[in-house]
Amino acid sequence: MDKPFFSQKVLALSFLMAMSMVAVEVVSWVSIFSFAVLLWKFGSERWGWKPLGRRTTGVLSVLLLLQVLFEYRTLVGQEPAYTFLLGLSALRVMDYRNERDHRFLVMLGFVLISVKALFNLDIYWVLPSIFSFFGFWFSLLPQGLPGRGRFLFRIFLLSLPLMAVLFFAFPRVVMPWAMSRGSTYGEIGFSDQMNPGKVAELAGSTVMVFRARIDDTPLKTSEELYWRGSVLGNSRGLSWRPQRTNLKAVKEDVPKGSFYEVALEPTSQNYLFTLNGTENVELETGSVIPLQSGLFRATRPLFNTTVYRALFNPNYIDQELPTESDLQIPTLSGRVAEWVERIKREYPKPEERVEELKNLFAETGFFYTLNPGVYSANDLEEFLFDRKRGFCEHFAGAYGTLARALEIPARVVVGYQGGLYNPWGDFWKVAHKDAHAWVEIFHNGQWMQIDPTRWVAPLRLVIGATSFFALSEEDQRAFARDISWKPQVSSDLLLWDQMTFWIDDLNYRWTYFLIDFDRSAQKSLLQEVLNDKTRFLIFAIVGAILLTLLVRFLSFGRESTSESKRLLQMVEAWGKKHHVPRNVSEPPLTYLKRLEDKYPNLSQVLDDIGRHYDQQSYRQTPYLGDSKKLEQLWKTEASKV
Repeated sequence: MDKPFFSQKVLALSFLMAMSMVAVEVVSWVSIFSFAVLLWKFGSERWGWKPLGRRTTGVLSVLLLLQVLFEYRTLVGQEPAYTFLLGLSALRVMDYRNERDHRFLVMLGFVLISVKALFNLDIYWVLPSIFSFFGFWFSLLPQGLPGRGRFLFRIFLLSLPLMAVLFFAFPRVVMPWAMSRGSTYGEIGFSDQMNPGKVAELAGSTVMVFRARIDDTPLKTSEELYWRGSVLGNSRGLSWRPQRTNLKAVKEDVPKGSFYEVALEPTSQNYLFTLNGTENVELETGSVIPLQSGLFRATRPLFNTTVYRALFNPNYIDQELPTESDLQIPTLSGRVAEWVERIKREYPKPEERVEELKNLFAETGFFYTLNPGVYSANDLEEFLFDRKRGFCEHFAGAYGTLARALEIPARVVVGYQGGLYNPWGDFWKVAHKDAHAWVEIFHNGQWMQIDPTRWVAPLRLVIGATSFFALSEEDQRAFARDISWKPQVSSDLLLWDQMTFWIDDLNYRWTYFLIDFDRSAQKSLLQEVLNDKTRFLIFAIVGAILLTLLVRFLSFGRESTSESKRLLQMVEAWGKKHHVPRNVSEPPLTYLKRLEDKYPNLSQVLDDIGRHYDQQSYRQTPYLGDSKKLEQLWKTEASKV
């Protein structure tokens, strides 16, 4: 008779929890498919639906594999591995019939938990992982075994010292297959090309990009934070493309300044986002390529969370001379060409032309929005003189092209602006929602930052992207230019924000601790301990306690077995005295059963002794009763015979 899956409540809940942890990491189609299969399985067990046969699930498994290979071209990496594993898990649940399937699902559940931990270090998943892990082991224990939960909890506590020793003795190692976090160009989001709508599409995502500590720098507000990602020098109107960027000469003398630190999430790219004014960047592992235009690149794609330290110089001035390519523009026509010719004719000085550019965007009714409608790369005229609806990329692209047309060298910078400050952890959290584009022009012998968004929607820069885009479009339109306006916040929301900040800070500390404890951190820790006698003494005492607990854990089974053997020897001695000796080849449980048949009044205590011996010697599980009381009970009952 088939064994129902959902009747095994602990197994079912644990497996569903493990699948749910993986489901949040994959594309929606495989999550829908997987949970539809689970629903079908539930219906077949509860409402008599016809279950899918093994042949059908086998065909579906092959189709799933082909779909993953077609979509990702590989099975190596986070997304393809997650996708295939999740769908396969659901199909194995459909095939669940017996104890063999039970054990296979438990093994598969352990794989799901391990894969989640391999790719995601967030503290949010620690408790669900522990719940699933505990539940899988619990489901393997015999249902008749009393105190299964207490037994597992005891084993878990005893294993903690071993976990601590392994963590500090063997630092974090990045597995080769775990490095392929994988993703395609379009799925990562950030790119070094700017098409109308590209940055707005990126800003529609709440996915976190990096966290940064900047407390040693003079920058204190969101409005001051411009994180450079790429510089674009090839103008096509509203659309811009990158051009070749040369290596930056390394200075022999390290400039004075302050440092800030960034923890960058995996991107599968080599962009390092840095503040305007960054002089140098150091990766904890790997090398950095400094480029002109204030850019920095890692020498390899960043497939895992990466921490880097950057030197910030508040007095930094980029005096790199422009080239002819910094004046290149597409052919202009219509009202755009007429406007350019009029400004060039009426305002011959560069300062006057810069001022007229500002007036164009600040005084002619532009509207800042995430949903400006569709523009093509050359719709400059329609944007500037008709619709006037755009996102930061439209304003930056149009400003840069017009500046070049007015013979002012210009380039567009794409990256992120601002971020959400966490007062609990004193760090900035930057998400894709903070994606931004701005312009730099060469004026008065240096490259100067110009952000047209500051004239169209300064409130976006003051309160940050998260708060600004949380407003209705009517409020955005009404208050975009009013930097003194603040959105109303209820006390409940403030409390929720405080809880969110606290949880996010806790997760940041946890993640950073796990990331930062690599081989070099282990070496530094050991050196500090060895050089400080007080610390060495503390670590020696803690180490001795952990070692004692570890020895206790390793000898746990042997101690239990010796108790059962001692109790059996007492019974054998009593039996020999009463002329019922144990035969040489007779199994212990068989001997105890023979004694029960001869002395029925001892059957209860002999049965308890037999169960004690069975659990300790054969099943390798502890006897949850009191061994001393059982020994005393045997002496009392045996003395009556």
